[in-house]
Amino acid sequence: MINIKFPALYCPFASAINQYGEAAGQHSLAWARSFNLVPNESALQPLQAIKFSALVAGTYPNASLTALEIISDYFLWLFIFDDQFEKAGINGEIERLEAEHDRLVQIVKGAELREVDPLGAPTLADICARLHQLGGMPDLMARFAQNMENYLQGVRWEAVNLHQGVMPDLATYREIRAFTSGIYACCDLLQIVDRIALPPEVLEDGMVKRLELTTNNVMAWSNDILSVQKEVAEGKTHNLVLVLQHEYQIPLQEALDRAAELHDAEVRTFIELSAELPSFGAEIDAHLQRYLSGLRSWMRGHLDWYLETGRYRSTETSSWS
Repeated sequence: MINIKFPALYCPFASAINQYGEAAGQHSLAWARSFNLVPNESALQPLQAIKFSALVAGTYPNASLTALEIISDYFLWLFIFDDQFEKAGINGEIERLEAEHDRLVQIVKGAELREVDPLGAPTLADICARLHQLGGMPDLMARFAQNMENYLQGVRWEAVNLHQGVMPDLATYREIRAFTSGIYACCDLLQIVDRIALPPEVLEDGMVKRLELTTNNVMAWSNDILSVQKEVAEGKTHNLVLVLQHEYQIPLQEALDRAAELHDAEVRTFIELSAELPSFGAEIDAHLQRYLSGLRSWMRGHLDWYLETGRYRSTETSSWS
């Protein structure tokens, strides 16, 4: 048994729930069955236990039903295939994983489907086609494709390390964790489904990029903190808490507390940077404020969901605060 006390994580943002969350979740389960992503009804139970519809509803509170269905399908796709990618890494199937990922990137960039495509390709193509129909602008769809490619590259990096038993150093882990979280692609989806129009020069502004990175860190590190017990039990090493423990040769509890301090500092940085943004003009500023509101909803909804889902908890008993 791992006896650790989990610190309360700082997140002073208000919760908001999309009224269409449950409907979108039911749609996605039917969608997954229609594409044979789940072989039978019993295979749906673990997916339902994740409570992914609560995550969708809490992180995209303003999306329409049509938009939320696309988001919900994408989240379900991630949950299904992220687990499969991890298993392939553990089994050392790195070349197969690389070939599959390369093909998925081609699909996101608009390649035509082939009969020999991996299982994840038709479903990902369907999601992208519907995003285009929803009004996804070419530059945003290009950003989404690039961020999906970065996510898949990060997944392979983690798979190689996992197979070889490599513990990354703190600096490298922090850099690559921003990609393995998959959050940047979710930020692109936020702009697409909420029809937030920000010109490239604003999205490339240093402060805006820092706000996105801060949001990413908050969610990735809360994931690591709240899932550490499960990952210790499974012998995994790619977790901020475990990397801190290894880097500084400190007890697990101290590493957990340090990770929580890092998380809380990022939340405060987000608040400070939000108040210091320059003006880009009234119309752009209005869209940017909507984007920041969406990022706050992501941090709050993500944390609320983590405290509710059983996906990242060990079956062992621990002390929770």
